[in-house]
Amino acid sequence: MDLVQLETPDAFRLSLAIMRHYFDAEDALQEAFVRAWRELPRLQDPERWQAWFRRIVVSSAIDTGRRKRARRIVPLGFHEPSPMADGSIGLAARDEVTRAMGHLDAGDRALLALRFGHDLELPSVAAALGIPLGTAKSRLHRALGRMRKELESVDELQEHRGSASGEAECRVKPAPTEPGI
Repeated sequence: MDLVQLETPDAFRLSLAIMRHYFDAEDALQEAFVRAWRELPRLQDPERWQAWFRRIVVSSAIDTGRRKRARRIVPLGFHEPSPMADGSIGLAARDEVTRAMGHLDAGDRALLALRFGHDLELPSVAAALGIPLGTAKSRLHRALGRMRKELESVDELQEHRGSASGEAECRVKPAPTEPGI
């Protein structure tokens, strides 16, 4: 089987988790394959191909995200595939998580995608990001804290919207029934 065909599904999911937009993820993945082709002579241990390539995918996605942000392209999302249904969490919860991830920087999204989206252990996450294990642990802790704050702000916004509409109903005084009052 061709190496590109073998690696594309997992690498694309990782790239999409970092980039959040289908076409941006494709661009980042294409760049990753080009980088891997150019860097292949530097791969000293072919047994470590998967970790080595994963690191290139993460770097390419982060670099592509930086370039996209510098150009301030606003994707319209017309051609993005709908998210796959996941029976373990509800659609609304998945949407909240997706929105919260959108407020994180690419580095945090990469870390969370590797750890939870690809279910990698922290040593593998650290290797994929090219950082020490202790750094991966502390960044994961901070990224989860930022994610938690984003999710709490979504909850607070929804509660505020709900209470605002409820307060409006409570504050409406009934019209006087007697003339002259």
